[in-house]
Amino acid sequence: MTDAPSADLADLGRAFEEITAWLRRSRSTSEVSATGLSLLDRLDAGGALRVTDLATLEGVTQPAATALVNRLADQGWVGRAADPSDGRASLVSITDAGRQRLRQHRDERSRRIADRLALLDAADQAALRAALPALRHLPAAPVARPNP
Repeated sequence: MTDAPSADLADLGRAFEEITAWLRRSRSTSEVSATGLSLLDRLDAGGALRVTDLATLEGVTQPAATALVNRLADQGWVGRAADPSDGRASLVSITDAGRQRLRQHRDERSRRIADRLALLDAADQAALRAALPALRHLPAAPVARPNP
């Protein structure tokens, strides 16, 4: 059985939630949804996937994933190719234009975060700089599986 996180870690988790909500509210990108950006990011990091796999990984229905892929394809940000393992299926991949759009989004988001961080006092900025190595390790930390 996994122990419950300490109160400090729970507070840190809530802070991450608040930061995530702030980032979503302050998005300047209107032509692509948060789910669309997540899908582009997933394709950029992991390569081509079937729509059914994208739906599962993004936590949306297959019709919603299909509609999203269609919108992204209309923008020229994703492409489709026949799945060599199953001629009835297609693989969705990010295009160079999609990578550029994703890079633009990341740059905009980084700038908004940096602008907000610049408002903090020197001690808070130093604390966040000191936490940077741990924050970079967080996405790669192994996920604990609950004991049955």
